[in-house]
Amino acid sequence: MKIRTKVIGSGLVSLSFALLLGGIGLWGYHSMTEALVQNETSISAMRKHMEADMMHDAIRADVLAALLVAPGDAQAGKEVLEGFDEHTQRMRKVIAENAEAKLPGDVAKAIGELKPQVETYIDKAKQIIGKALGGAQDAHALRAEFDSAFSALEERNEAVSELIENQAQSSREYQDSSIQTSERWLIVTLLATCVALALLSWSLLKAVLTPLNKIILNTQAISQGDLQRSMGAQSKDELGQLQGVIEQMQSNLRKMIATIRSQSDELHGTSQNLGDTARQIVSSADQQAQSATSMAASMEQMMANISQIHQHADSARTISAQSEHLASSGGQVILGVVEGMNRIAEVVNQSSSKITALDASSEDIHSIIQVIKSIAEQTNLLALNAAIEAARAGEAGRGFAVVADEVRNLAARTTQSTQEITAMIERIQSSARDAVANMQACVSRVDEGVNLAQQAGVSISEIRTGARHAAEVVEEISQTIAEQSKASDEMAQRVESIAEQSRENTRSIHNLTQTADQLNDAAGSMQASVQQFKI
Repeated sequence: MKIRTKVIGSGLVSLSFALLLGGIGLWGYHSMTEALVQNETSISAMRKHMEADMMHDAIRADVLAALLVAPGDAQAGKEVLEGFDEHTQRMRKVIAENAEAKLPGDVAKAIGELKPQVETYIDKAKQIIGKALGGAQDAHALRAEFDSAFSALEERNEAVSELIENQAQSSREYQDSSIQTSERWLIVTLLATCVALALLSWSLLKAVLTPLNKIILNTQAISQGDLQRSMGAQSKDELGQLQGVIEQMQSNLRKMIATIRSQSDELHGTSQNLGDTARQIVSSADQQAQSATSMAASMEQMMANISQIHQHADSARTISAQSEHLASSGGQVILGVVEGMNRIAEVVNQSSSKITALDASSEDIHSIIQVIKSIAEQTNLLALNAAIEAARAGEAGRGFAVVADEVRNLAARTTQSTQEITAMIERIQSSARDAVANMQACVSRVDEGVNLAQQAGVSISEIRTGARHAAEVVEEISQTIAEQSKASDEMAQRVESIAEQSRENTRSIHNLTQTADQLNDAAGSMQASVQQFKI
C-alpha cells in the first residue's frame, strides 16, 4: 500500500472519529438543550402557577376588603375594584400562558380544567364585591358560595402544583440523565478515538521509519564508499520504490567504479608505456643530434678539402708543365673526394633513415596519444555520469561528487596534455619530413658531387694522356669545384638546420616525457581515489 494511501486512510479514519465525536457531542447538546427547555418550561409553569395561586389569595383579600368598606366610601371602593381587576387580569394571564406552554399532556389537561373553576371563582368574587360596595345586606350571604369556590380552586391549584412539581422533577432527572449519558458516550468515544489514532500512528510510523532508517544507514555507507550493502526493499510503497532506486544507483555506482578502476589501471599502464617510449625517443633523438653534429663536422672537413682542391686547380692553371705530376696528384685528391663524398652520402642516408624512423615513432606516439585521449574522454564521461548520480543521491552523494569532479578535472588536464603532445608530435613529424626532404636533397647533391668527382678523375686520366688538353681540363675542374663549393655551403647550412631541428625534437620529447610522467601520477591518484570504494 502506498504511503499516500496510508496517510489518506489515517486522515479519513481520524476524520470519521472526529465526526463521531462531533455527532455524539451534538446529540448530547441536543438532549441537554431539550432537557433544559423542559426544565425551564416546568419551572416557568411552576412560577406562573404560584403567581396564579397568589392572585387566587389576592382576590379573596379583595373580597374581604370589599366587605369591610364603609358605606359611602367611594375611594376605598374604587381601590378595591382596581385591585380586583388587576388581580383577575393577572390570574387569567398566567393561567392562559401556562395553558399555551408546551407541557406534558396530564399537566396541560389539568391546567385546561382549571380555567372554568377560575372563572367561577372570579364570578363569585365579583358578585360579592359588587353587592358589598353597592351597600346590599345580602353580600355576606354569598360568602359561603365564595368560600366553597375558593376551597375548590385551592384544592385544584394544589393538585396542579403537584403535577407541575413532578414534571419539574422529571425534567431535572432527565437533564441529569442526558448529561451523564452524553459524558459516558463522549468518554468512551474519546478513548476509542485515542486508541485507534495511537494504533494508526504506530502503524504509520513503523511503515515509514523502519525503511527510512534502513535507507539512512545504507546511504551513509554509500557516502563512506561502501557499495556492498543491500537495501533489501520489501514494501511496494514510495519508500520501497526509493529503496529500489537507491539500490539501482548503488549497482550503477559499483559498475561505474569497476569501469573507472579498470580504465585507470589501463591508463596507468598506458602512461608508463608512453613514458618508456618517450625515453626511447629521447635516446634516439640524442643519437640523431650527435649524428647531425658529426655530419656537420664532416661537411666542414669536406669544404676544407674542396678549398684545397680549388687551390690545386689554380696551381694547375699556372703550372701546366707539371700537368702530369699534378694530374696524378689531382687524381689522388679526387679519389679522396669521391671517398669523402661516399662517406657523406652514407652519413646522410643514415641520418635520413633515423629521421624517417623518428617520423614513424612520432606516428606511434600519435596513436598512443589518441588512445590516451579516448581514455580521458571516456573518463570524463564516466566522471560526469558519476557527478549526475551523486547529485541524484543528494547530501549522501556529496563526497562522491567531489571525487567525480576531481576525476573530471584530471581527465580534462589529461585531454589538454594529449592535445599539447599531439601538437608537438605534429611539429616533430613536420620537422622530420622537412629533414628527410633536405637529406634527400643532400644525397642528391652528394651524388652530383660524386659524379663530378668521377668526371674529374676521367679528366685527370685524359690529362695523363694529353698535355695539350690539360689547360682546358683544369679550367673545367676549377669551375666544377667552384660549383661544388657552393653546393657544399648549401649542404652545410642544411646539415646545421637538421642539427637544430634534432635539438628541438629532443627538447619536445623531453616535454613529452614529463607529460607522460604527470599522466602516470594522475593515473596513480585516480587509482588511489577509486580504491576507497568497496564494490
